[in-house]
Amino acid sequence: MKSAAASADIASLPALKVLLRARAEGRMPHAVLLTGQNSDVLNRASEWLAGQHLESDDVVAHPDCRVLRPSKKSRRINIDNTLEVVSDLRLSSFSGRRVVIVHEPDRFMAESANAFLKTLEEPPAGTLIILQTVNYYRVLPTILSRCLRFHLGGEAPALTDPSWADWLREFDRLLAKFAGPIGSNQRPTEIIIPIYALCARFEVLLELFVKEGLKAAPPPPPTDDDEDDAEIAYEESIRRGIRARMLVSLEERLRLAGRNHPDHTLQIASAVDYLESARVRLELNYQVIAALETFLLQTLRAFTSRPPKA
Repeated sequence: MKSAAASADIASLPALKVLLRARAEGRMPHAVLLTGQNSDVLNRASEWLAGQHLESDDVVAHPDCRVLRPSKKSRRINIDNTLEVVSDLRLSSFSGRRVVIVHEPDRFMAESANAFLKTLEEPPAGTLIILQTVNYYRVLPTILSRCLRFHLGGEAPALTDPSWADWLREFDRLLAKFAGPIGSNQRPTEIIIPIYALCARFEVLLELFVKEGLKAAPPPPPTDDDEDDAEIAYEESIRRGIRARMLVSLEERLRLAGRNHPDHTLQIASAVDYLESARVRLELNYQVIAALETFLLQTLRAFTSRPPKA
């Protein structure tokens, strides 16, 4: 159960005020997509809105609430879980209303999304479907077209660990070496060794932050999945969120380097594209070190292949 202070804080969000007013006036959409950068805010907002619909303070335990989320290490919404939720909606409800909370709809497998589309477009009477994600731009167009989007704003919490700040400083120094004059006295080992050292440290720090995140995070929500699978999925969810924040920091550093080295804007733009490719690979469970290594080597190649100044 949420505290009164937490509930009041969430209820003050402009988007939720609009939805609450729409509900009071009988204009509540049957499917809403909540977006923003803070996953904790999205989770609390989804549960608060579901609680308003079911008139319950403990919505996750309510018999008319169904939760659909990525499962197992693949962190995808699979077909079996999707069909189970769709089937449950055909059963009689206890309250006359139903809620489906879909966490991370950008993680739908194609067949799962197709199986859910009919329900999303025409759910049973009294059903509210709440989707929430920090990756709005990755949600399938077929999902987006069947719900109304409400942006909650908010920023992802920053990583303030001193060891991460030190890693970023080393990354800045490496970029400065990349941007140095071609044919300088730098030996190859002075660049290659730092690249692989950064890759190894990135993975170590990621796992350290995941362990700290698991200690600080609330217990995983109840689920019908196997207990081991549920724990793996919960850990992967936290890992994915922390990794995304680390990659956002890298992109910010790249853009700052672009301002500091205006002669290398093309190389920096290429590096940002390579980072996005690494992000996509990691979403597909690519090894962390391999994805980061590819990004850094591609960035190095972009700088070293530039024509020398006249």
